[in-house]
Amino acid sequence: MKLKNSAIIIIALGLWTLLLVSCEKNENNDPDPTENKFKSLTNPYLICANRNPGGVGFDFEYKGEKGGGNNMDSLSVDDFEYDIIIRTIKAEKPDGNLGGAPFIRLHETVKAINYSSIDNTCKGYVSFQNLNSTNILSYTLESDDAGFDLTSVETGTTGKPLMQKLNQEYNKLVIGQRWKAAASNDIADDEPIWIIKTRENKIIKFIVLEMPAKEAPTPTGYVKLEWGYVK
Repeated sequence: MKLKNSAIIIIALGLWTLLLVSCEKNENNDPDPTENKFKSLTNPYLICANRNPGGVGFDFEYKGEKGGGNNMDSLSVDDFEYDIIIRTIKAEKPDGNLGGAPFIRLHETVKAINYSSIDNTCKGYVSFQNLNSTNILSYTLESDDAGFDLTSVETGTTGKPLMQKLNQEYNKLVIGQRWKAAASNDIADDEPIWIIKTRENKIIKFIVLEMPAKEAPTPTGYVKLEWGYVK
């Protein structure tokens, strides 16, 4: 009887071991639910030329859902397609020192307009929040100049683009650096509001609020912005 009971115990333990091994194999073979899942960055966004040279791209709609920002040098998904990119490059100032030169570039199929240039009463965050499809005025969207080329900008003794020449190149862009002055000063509610038409033909409102962003991990290198669908 004891021998029979021992055999039963040995068989039971063997089956249990097989089940555990089988479960472990299934767990290892199951796809990771977080793999290739879009994850948006949150405010504020790092656009430092040294710490994040590729800048932040925004795909405002991802697979039919509200999208967001990704670091272009470290994308959360392999099928990320940006509508706009905001980034900073180093440029040589007239005194020979280097300075950051942030800018926003549109994808070649994306268009935008400075809506505040059409309605000069529509500036700042409160106006941004209140702007919707019932109160928006008529506007005409524009594309970035196809001739925009950072490599064509004359360089200085440091090997970096000359700031004055770079700013001229930025003028070929619809948004470019035209948000920078208002985002950097201490004047309330002077930030321009931009209307952007995405790759999927969605209408987006966009505003850059602070540079450098006050509530950021470091005193410099971060920018605070907001965007949303025009409903």
